[in-house]
Amino acid sequence: MSSFPVTVSPNTSVGDLLVLFDRHDFNAFPVVDERGHLAGIVSKIDLLRFFLAAQELSATAENDLSATRIAELMGNETVTIEPQESIGAAGAVMISTKLRSLPVVERRDDARILVGILSRGDVLRGLRFQLVDGTYVRQAPRS
Repeated sequence: MSSFPVTVSPNTSVGDLLVLFDRHDFNAFPVVDERGHLAGIVSKIDLLRFFLAAQELSATAENDLSATRIAELMGNETVTIEPQESIGAAGAVMISTKLRSLPVVERRDDARILVGILSRGDVLRGLRFQLVDGTYVRQAPRS
């Protein structure tokens, strides 16, 4: 898990988001508000949908697309995992939802506080460490 994920705010512009996607090899960024609460996630797919929709409207719109705020295109229904959940549970969620990464959140006072992000690579590394003598074990071996 990346404990200090790169995040964006709902007010981040599409132009700034494009720069971040160029700078980092990520598929998505968690969107957090000023209090650190997870507000959603914005992915390359969200940007692709945005640009394709804007392309269809380009004949009538003269807006600066790069100034559009992420809040207008991010996904609000974000699938998350909590720190106490198993690496296997995280992998199962990724498989069933076809997500490449999962925000890790702690629930505090009905808010989701982002504490990290888990990638497919993180899950695979975690599962690899659960292999003992070529056999997958659900718990660490006892000494």
